[in-house]
Amino acid sequence: MYKVLLADDERIILEGISSVIDWGSLETELVATARNGIEAYDKIVEHHPHIVISDIKMPGMDGLELAGKVRADFPDTQFIVLSGFGEFEYARCAMQHGVKNYLLKPCNEADIIETVTDAVNELKQREQERQLFEEIRYEQTIDTARKPCKQYSSIINEVVNIIYEHFSDKHLSLKWVAGEMLYMNADYLGKLFKQETGERFSGYLTKVRIEEAMKQIGQMDDVRVADLAERTGFGDNPQYFSQVFKKYTGVTPTEYRKAI
Repeated sequence: MYKVLLADDERIILEGISSVIDWGSLETELVATARNGIEAYDKIVEHHPHIVISDIKMPGMDGLELAGKVRADFPDTQFIVLSGFGEFEYARCAMQHGVKNYLLKPCNEADIIETVTDAVNELKQREQERQLFEEIRYEQTIDTARKPCKQYSSIINEVVNIIYEHFSDKHLSLKWVAGEMLYMNADYLGKLFKQETGERFSGYLTKVRIEEAMKQIGQMDDVRVADLAERTGFGDNPQYFSQVFKKYTGVTPTEYRKAI
């Protein structure tokens, strides 16, 4: 069950929303309510809700301040703002604090259900992404453990070593390795590489580059996509790097950073 906190300084709205929604049917549980922003934040710290539904205008700390503070301290929390008809500018400002959903007051049961369902679906998607990343990390660990045991020929072992040593070079290619490093026919080397590894040279190189990018994202608090592209052999083409990264992992580099 996903925990929900509801904050509004108008008692009738607070009690109305609390009682009209069948929270359990939405896979949620209303764990707390609050009448102002300060009380809301204190209860957020106490209960760690997955979803916060908050009025945009409240005493003590308004909804915008609360959204900004929650985003900074609890970045995974889904935030839904309640706003009056004349407060759309407030709602738009809330988007800058990571708020993706808002409800226009007076809101009916169907609107609330739809918005909460969207928030729950977003939470589920994040959980699936985290699970995918954990599986990828596990596979990487297994691959790393097995790598010394792989019985490739001396030539293909040399090719693999070259890939790991030079993956950051955007000019690295099978033709370059064959002609400049091993003095072999590129077509023959490519067939031999595919035969022994089960992968084409280009696919193996891409895998190494993306896995290195994933490792660097995990090791650095803040790294620009353009820098990642440069460091992992994609040169000055961050857009192409992002496309390849998403094709390999299912998410963009930015989404991956947020999820780990």
